[in-house]
Amino acid sequence: MSEDLRPVAWTADELRAHRGCTGWKAPVLLDRLAFSVELVTVLALIINIAITSGNALGRYFFDYAFAWSTDAWAILISIITFLGAAAYYRRGAGMAYTALVERSGGVWREILQACGLVIFLGVNLMALVAYPAFLAGQTALVMPVLGISGAYTVMWLGIGLVLFAIFSLEKLAFLHVRAIAIGAAIASLIAVAALVLRWAYATGVVEMEPFILVLPALVLAFLTAVPIAGILALAGMLYFLYTGDATIVLFPSSLQYGVNSFILLAIPFFMLVGTLMEVTGMAKRMIDAVQEWVGHWSGGLLIAEVVGMYVFSGVSGSKGADMATVGSVMKQPLRDYGYPATESVAVLAAAAAMGETIPPSLALLVLGSITTLSIGSLFVAGIIPAAILAIALIIAVLIRSRLHGFHKGPPFNLRRALMSMPLAIPAFMVPVIVVGGIVGGVASPTESATFAVIYGFVVALLFYRSVGMRSGWVAMRDATLIAGMVLFMICGANLLSQAIVTDGLGRSLAAEFSKLQSPDAFMFLSMVVMIIIGIVLEGLPALLIGAPILLPIATNFGVDPLQFGIMITMATGIGVFLPPVGIGYYVACAIGESPVNETMRPSFVYNVFLILGLVVVILFPELTVWLPHYFGLH
Repeated sequence: MSEDLRPVAWTADELRAHRGCTGWKAPVLLDRLAFSVELVTVLALIINIAITSGNALGRYFFDYAFAWSTDAWAILISIITFLGAAAYYRRGAGMAYTALVERSGGVWREILQACGLVIFLGVNLMALVAYPAFLAGQTALVMPVLGISGAYTVMWLGIGLVLFAIFSLEKLAFLHVRAIAIGAAIASLIAVAALVLRWAYATGVVEMEPFILVLPALVLAFLTAVPIAGILALAGMLYFLYTGDATIVLFPSSLQYGVNSFILLAIPFFMLVGTLMEVTGMAKRMIDAVQEWVGHWSGGLLIAEVVGMYVFSGVSGSKGADMATVGSVMKQPLRDYGYPATESVAVLAAAAAMGETIPPSLALLVLGSITTLSIGSLFVAGIIPAAILAIALIIAVLIRSRLHGFHKGPPFNLRRALMSMPLAIPAFMVPVIVVGGIVGGVASPTESATFAVIYGFVVALLFYRSVGMRSGWVAMRDATLIAGMVLFMICGANLLSQAIVTDGLGRSLAAEFSKLQSPDAFMFLSMVVMIIIGIVLEGLPALLIGAPILLPIATNFGVDPLQFGIMITMATGIGVFLPPVGIGYYVACAIGESPVNETMRPSFVYNVFLILGLVVVILFPELTVWLPHYFGLH
């Protein structure tokens, strides 16, 4: 999953088990509603694939494109975003920081859950209050080619907000009344404080920076497992409620137009490629081949884990999917050869951070969508820097293997290694199709992603013969729902970005950074800042907030914007997996079944090597820009 965020146990069955309500009947109507929503989002994805691939092929072979495709894409991405995110939220926590909730017990756990649910419910209700006015304005607009009302695009936002509210209420229904009352009281205090501060700003009683006063509510929301998308939206909402600098119609408007980009359509496609590789066993064959070639070295199975993450990161585009797939395949061989779980999980987490810039990367895709940087240039530019971090990790593995006497994997057998390649090569071709299509000028990143999806299904069906109705449905459902929540996170970040621009916070930060004396000082300070933001939030929100502010400053310092984009992406990736706070670190420990505390020491060691590798990338910008220059992309 993206978000590299692990969902807390929030499904209906798990909540009933948590509450001991085994005799209570399942909410059949809500189950059917959720399934219907999932079905609609999957159908939207299928139609999207057909239109995008057909449009690319028609343009390439017949110099003809569907004139109406832009209007259709606007509708389809709205369906995937708002319905997919709501369906994903019902299945889990909706990409949230759940560590505090999961470590709490008894009534405290339920109070934290209730507080987070009520806050998220409040965010949705605030957007819903303003939604009718927004819908009325959009209804009067006409889509340029299809000639239909703009309401057909924005209606899905309203439906999604209602679904979020319904599913939040459903989750609240499984908690004790006392916990709900406390959660509602805390959320009410936030609302009352917002009204008081609005009066204080309007009368001039308070003149301090609004974001300072927003921060306590955001911290509370973060610790109570409010989805990251909701936290970002809450920040923007509270800012405008405090200051009155915009009408509340901006709330649904910013959410809707946060995904008003054709590039973002590639996210569900890349997610589908990754889930398809996982459920059909294609990824396992790739990793098995890697293991045959490098597993016999000293610490070889750990090196195979690093190389496996490098390879599979170029397929799935999701760090959560990378760790789940590689970790599950490598877990048993590592145990059989006596590798400590703490070591293998530390390597897994560090390797996930390493793979943040390997195409197709969701982080790079989002970075390109919010800046002027070319997606193709970012994809190509990230390959060598990621390889530098991979080499740094391999050096760390070799050093620690000699110090701790880690066993080698199975002895090398050339025949067995060669025999592993025919089954792996078709899977290895997926990233080649994606990057090749972009570099060759054949297709855009979104269109290349659709070709990768079609290729993946064909190979799984005809070559591996491992895809069926159920596995195909699971792949499409999981990819669409996860992509929906990732896209909804971008919507929330768009609302926060509106607040930052209105406030002038970006200009203030830019002025402070501009006081630095050299480009290198700026690069290193930016690295530290983005690592810290990555620790506190997560990769995508960190980029959504930090990149638009810092990238113009980098340009003023004479730093190559492509190098800077790759650097901050890598820095946020390291932050996400850096213990003891990084969210991705806890996901890795859960996947590898390793104790959190015992894994911290080796994890710190590997992160030191990652940071050293990042320093090399900063000091030698040619490592980043050479490949894009070579292919004429920069």
